[in-house]
Amino acid sequence: MNYRDLSQVTEKPHKPLCVSELLNLYGSELKLSLKNKIQDSEITSVDLHRPGLALSGFFGDYAYEHIQLLGHTEWNYLDKSGEAERKKIFSRLTMYKSPLWILTHGLEPHKEFMDMCDIVGSPLVVTELPTVNFARPLQRNLENYFARRIFLHGSMIDIYGVGALFIGESGVGKSECIMDLVERGHCLVSDDAIDLRRVGDFIFGAGKEGFNHYIEIRGIGIIDVRSMFGVKSVRSEKRLDIVLELQRWDATERYNRTGLDTVTNKILGMEIPHIIIPVLPGKNIAVISEVVAMDHLLKKEGQNSSKTINEFLLFQIQKKMESKK
Repeated sequence: MNYRDLSQVTEKPHKPLCVSELLNLYGSELKLSLKNKIQDSEITSVDLHRPGLALSGFFGDYAYEHIQLLGHTEWNYLDKSGEAERKKIFSRLTMYKSPLWILTHGLEPHKEFMDMCDIVGSPLVVTELPTVNFARPLQRNLENYFARRIFLHGSMIDIYGVGALFIGESGVGKSECIMDLVERGHCLVSDDAIDLRRVGDFIFGAGKEGFNHYIEIRGIGIIDVRSMFGVKSVRSEKRLDIVLELQRWDATERYNRTGLDTVTNKILGMEIPHIIIPVLPGKNIAVISEVVAMDHLLKKEGQNSSKTINEFLLFQIQKKMESKK
């Protein structure tokens, strides 16, 4: 079977995150306040570093190129070290420029700390949040910002909790199928255009903000799904579980009839199950899509109908051969 290879789709390049943009995007959520006037530093990594050993003078594993995060422990160590020792500590740190220094718990940075940041040109930010409560959402936001992404011509919908991406040539009936599924109670993610991003070991799909709850139906025009079917009929994003490719029926093509031959598509480095559905006039693609989604859920629970019937047939064949002997 010929199917569209999504591993060849060009990834969208991401630019470094400027500290001024970080403050603008997440400053309110993370309760950030800038302590110096430096905002043009650029963050290029999602990693956070606790520089405890560097403060004590050991720089063997000092990841200075990452965001530096200080909490109560580091602050207390600096406070008890005294002014003279703090000057020595931060004098050593002027050899390294980090993209951002963050102090948690609303603690007041020592003067020597602020002087070091000004000398090397690193922004210094304080958050009111405790270290653990701050680090998790910051890491999540950075992972989303720096996530690998691709943009596809396709539609995505949540079918029984399964994130299904529909692809196929223009005019094959993707939007009509999606509309049918929405009418049957499933949730639209996006029609015609989908943005896929990888976060950890998961791929999430989302539509362009402001356009993700509309469907274009040829001959009718633009349909506002949220207004027509209610807020429960749409969702802003969904994890990708399967790819359904709609293809016009081709009598010369050999389509999968047993389900034993598993086809996957490599998207952003991950293997995603890929199902080809041949399209014929009168064929109910929405019902078939629901069956595909339910079958995917069963397979996740270890129930594979194709393998079960295949094992049963092999057992019957072996049984007959033994009886003949």
